[in-house]
Amino acid sequence: MVRVFLVSLSLLFSYSIKAQTWLRIFQDIHNSNADYVIENYDKGYLLIGSINYIYTWLIKTDINGNMLWNKKFGDGQHELIPVNIESTLDHGYIIGANTSKYSTNDACIFKLNSCGELEWCNVIYTPSFGFDYGGQAKPTPDGGYIFYRLDEKYNTNRDHLYKFDSSGQLLWHQQITTNPLAFGEDVYDLIVDSTGIFLNGNCYFPDPGQTIGVERFYLVKTDTTGQKHWGVVYGDSTYYYGYSICSIKGSSGNYYAFGWRDDLVSGNSFPALVKVLGNGTPSYNKDIFTTSSGGINTSRWLNDTVIILGGTIPINSSVSQVIILKTDTLGNLKLMVTLPQLTNGFESTAKTFDNKFVSTGDMWSVTKEVIYLIKVNSALQFDSVYSHLFTYDSLCSHTITSDTINPDCGLIVNVEEPFNNPETTLLKVYPNPTSEFLVVELPKYLKVQNNSSNFQSTTIYHQWKSTTLEAYNLNNKLVFRKEIPKDQTRLELDVSAWGKGMYFFRLSYNKNTVAGEKVIIE
Repeated sequence: MVRVFLVSLSLLFSYSIKAQTWLRIFQDIHNSNADYVIENYDKGYLLIGSINYIYTWLIKTDINGNMLWNKKFGDGQHELIPVNIESTLDHGYIIGANTSKYSTNDACIFKLNSCGELEWCNVIYTPSFGFDYGGQAKPTPDGGYIFYRLDEKYNTNRDHLYKFDSSGQLLWHQQITTNPLAFGEDVYDLIVDSTGIFLNGNCYFPDPGQTIGVERFYLVKTDTTGQKHWGVVYGDSTYYYGYSICSIKGSSGNYYAFGWRDDLVSGNSFPALVKVLGNGTPSYNKDIFTTSSGGINTSRWLNDTVIILGGTIPINSSVSQVIILKTDTLGNLKLMVTLPQLTNGFESTAKTFDNKFVSTGDMWSVTKEVIYLIKVNSALQFDSVYSHLFTYDSLCSHTITSDTINPDCGLIVNVEEPFNNPETTLLKVYPNPTSEFLVVELPKYLKVQNNSSNFQSTTIYHQWKSTTLEAYNLNNKLVFRKEIPKDQTRLELDVSAWGKGMYFFRLSYNKNTVAGEKVIIE
């Protein structure tokens, strides 16, 4: 979609910061690009980005943004581009990334300890896909990790969620399919907590009676096991167009998604808010302002009623003005500050322990791209420098040194097998018919289909403790039940006393039927 930006110079509630700035620049001899920032347990900051799209670059700073150490991950030949970094329950870090080491592009997830040292790394190897991209990796309350991946096989996007345990073992994999009329799905943001997993992005969906897709907000919620969920293509019947890139969750369980709304009449794209209730019911939308084109890139709560946003407004086809905004939960603009020191918008914003905000992005400096870090207070003014001495990296037993690490990643090569070979998800019962003995072969993977009225998904379980096998007669009477551990793939049954007739075998896991088969006893 082509967007035409018209810029007004009379932005309400706006002023610019021109005084002394809390602005830090990080650069390499090559171009560097920012991706994500978090506040660390010791009140320092961790930035992650890339150098020349070859190395993942991890930078640790003190509370004033001064670099303490940095680490590069990669082999110097193939791409290793990060998406995000998050702190984990064991005081380490989880990173979502992409790599070209094994094929054109593969999703990659790696885990670091509190010293920034590599613990494990996995690449989801899918050579039959033209392109696939890793997204954000997030810790889960049980000590595991959720990882998002997008594939573009046959020019149709598909969203995938992966659940890993604390040691990097793949537990389950979910492929999400939206309404059949939707295509081009793309997720930019994940929210993971004890209630489930929220995905936020965009897709293309036609207006009523049309066949050509239009860009719209795309919102998905799953439970913590990747099963039950809802999906919203916002504005699928109300002619609302736009693109969502970041989101936050309110204390009441509702979700707020931010990006921009496309006005097809004027050709402008306005910073916009969309609210969806916790049960998936669309609530409302609001243009944050319409005096200028622009969009929202980052979002964080100041408190339960005030939202801090980062965005850009275009000056011309190649230059944008970076802005920070305050709004209420209805999307009403309260304050906007422009940052003339910056030319490219924020990639990530983190809220600090003292209700301040650090943001990172990248911009051109003379002849190359550099990473910047800024910090503002709750009034959106540049923060002052702390004179108090803090102790950093106390959870690491030794001094952390800057170095380069070539990750030795494990390859996960079987995520396509359950889809390409459905036999691996079937329960096999034979001979059929029989009169005395039956052999039951358990599936290699467990498959759960979820087909709601407006959303579908397929969840494949790679690891489980046990399943339950049951058999029922035609009167729906239970005649057999046995719990079967995962390492048992086959069992033999004496059915000579069951009586003649048809029986239905049901294999269940987590109260879901994952496979079944009918057999006749003569």
